[in-house]
Amino acid sequence: MTLLIGMIKNKANAFTLIELILVMALLTTLAALVAPQLMNSSRGRELNNQAMALLAATEYARTEAISRGMPVTLWVEEERFGVRVKSGDEERSIREWALVSDVQFEEPPDESEKGVATFQPDGTLDIESVGQLTLVYRDGAKIAVVKNANAYRIEK
Repeated sequence: MTLLIGMIKNKANAFTLIELILVMALLTTLAALVAPQLMNSSRGRELNNQAMALLAATEYARTEAISRGMPVTLWVEEERFGVRVKSGDEERSIREWALVSDVQFEEPPDESEKGVATFQPDGTLDIESVGQLTLVYRDGAKIAVVKNANAYRIEK
């Protein structure tokens, strides 16, 4: 067996132009197939986060009613929602949340019906509280926060 010492290999290890074009075409095709799935995933996550925030607001209203010993109301407007307390003749908002720009309530309550859910001082839900609040994403996807006994739950 002979060992060639000092010989330089003339052939360089590199990709050909055709190999690079094929790889780029394959990556472009994969990106085109995956992009819609990623968009749907972010939509679902954003809608779910808003529903979770609304559900958290209902729990916040319930615990505030118990701790304050007075009725506390969850209110809803087109682009925001919050919790208010009534002491005497005065109502004041104690916490507010804003909806993200791509999400809105399906049918916001009338001006006369801004109080959506009222929790009594013992934590029970007032019988006249709204049964369902539906959040809608700009493309029509929906998620609902539904009345369930003395609380609310998310229903997809």
